Amino acid sequence: MAGGGDELKLLATWFSPFASRVKFVFHLKGLSYENIEEDLKNKSELLLKSNPVIKKVPVLLHNGKPLCESMVIVEYLDETFAGVGPSVVPADPYERAVARFWVSYIDNKVQTFKMAGGGDELKLLGTWFSPFVSRVKFVFHLKGLSYENIEEDLKNKSELLLKSNPAIKKVPVLFHNGKPLCESMIIVEYIDEIFAGVGPSVVPADAYERAIARFWVSYIDNKVFRSKSMEEKAEGLKQIFVAVMVLEEAFKECSKGKPFFGGDNAGVVDIALGSQLGWVRASQALSGIKLFDPAKTPLLAAWAERFLALDAAKASMPEFGRLIEYAKMRQADKMAVRDNHELKLLGTWPSPFVVRVRLALGLKGLSYEYVEQDIRDKSELLVVSNPVHKKVPVLIHGGKPVCESQIIVQYIDEAFLGAGASLLPSDPHERAVARFWAAYIDDEFATKFRAMGEAKEEEEKGEAAAQVFAALETLEEAMKACCSKGKVFFGGDSAGYVDVALGGFLGWIKAAEALAGVAFLDGARTPLLAAWAVRFSSLEAAKEAIPSVERLREFHVAMHAAAATVAGN
Repeated sequence: MAGGGDELKLLATWFSPFASRVKFVFHLKGLSYENIEEDLKNKSELLLKSNPVIKKVPVLLHNGKPLCESMVIVEYLDETFAGVGPSVVPADPYERAVARFWVSYIDNKVQTFKMAGGGDELKLLGTWFSPFVSRVKFVFHLKGLSYENIEEDLKNKSELLLKSNPAIKKVPVLFHNGKPLCESMIIVEYIDEIFAGVGPSVVPADAYERAIARFWVSYIDNKVFRSKSMEEKAEGLKQIFVAVMVLEEAFKECSKGKPFFGGDNAGVVDIALGSQLGWVRASQALSGIKLFDPAKTPLLAAWAERFLALDAAKASMPEFGRLIEYAKMRQADKMAVRDNHELKLLGTWPSPFVVRVRLALGLKGLSYEYVEQDIRDKSELLVVSNPVHKKVPVLIHGGKPVCESQIIVQYIDEAFLGAGASLLPSDPHERAVARFWAAYIDDEFATKFRAMGEAKEEEEKGEAAAQVFAALETLEEAMKACCSKGKVFFGGDSAGYVDVALGGFLGWIKAAEALAGVAFLDGARTPLLAAWAVRFSSLEAAKEAIPSVERLREFHVAMHAAAATVAGN
């Protein structure tokens, strides 16, 4: 027993370095615990129940409650038993963030990799549910090649993925001795050529047969599985069934009476079509649509059973039950995004703060009702929704109001995690840095920019303009820090929180340039910001949200004329 009656049990194996991490902290803090040795070839019910997701050690049981992942456990022990022995996690948030970075680096970069093909290092970036990743895994297993599988989170793509596939930023990506290769069928053919003497060949040796096989692979990708999901795009079913009938005839010709498109063994066409069978079966279970019907396509139906019976298919295809659950979750997420109550935005079209919110909603792909407000005659809805400031923007989500543009943008990002790319970084430090620059834009740039617009004397306008230029030059340095990492937006490869904060002002910056004849985003003075503004303005969300320069100019002239009339009276 340890820490005043706490019961600590550790499920582990004696040889695991990850279990050793936890044991080290136990001994460092002088904590008593019960070590339960696991047999990974015959995992205990306790392990499977305690860690049902990845079924691995170590698992800590603290008073019966399980915790998994070695570094999660280490930090938990340090926090829970803070007064026992020395602390292993820094108290300072930044030092803690730096420590976590290096722990991640050790786990992701320094671990020993499996070797294959006479010392070749093979790493595969993928997702377990991707049929295109399954294609590559199939060939690995068919040829008996060892490789390291690195699971990617497509909602929070790793630096390694973004760097290795900068063009389309998708999986799979194969690393062969450190060199990246993208696109599933390019990878499949590459593996077949590089490891020609290992296992069966999947690409025909004859040049003509090879060309025919490539034709059918292209047909499968472009005609049969072009839609994201058959059950959601019923209008494309007719074309899909026509394509399947064509493949039935293709199988008859290619197989020449043999079990597979490739003949006696599975080839590239089998791999291209077979990798989709998990999703075909999942779609059938969820929608009742039978793509390979024995009554209509008997050859393909029989082929599918033979393919799924292959050892390489069993090893590379996603587990059916898990795929069904994932498909249901994706459907639920889409329904939640589409039907998650009503989104209503109260705003005025010229307001850069309202534009911010519209940018965020557009980038996340969210539908909403826009309600234009008359600030001189405020609606009851606005006054009730924002009784403190009685200002726009106000976002009403399911009847609940959220005020202040930056708060709204963060709320949108957190409330709709499954919609579009994340606007705020997942890393706590990067998230804090993004919030700092968003605050700087409001406190330094926006206030000076507004003061410049309201200034009446030329000297006053000149002083305010100088302060605006100074703020923009500071933001230029911030952009330089982003660009030095090879990024095109403040948020990285896609527009994020800081981009939205500054992007809300782009319409007014351009209008001010037209009115004053001064280039605020000058290619000579702030070249990175000037280039960023062009990129950001070309985004669809920006085109829809940012008012035109002409409309803003007319609004500005009308407002000044009205103010002059009031002053004259």
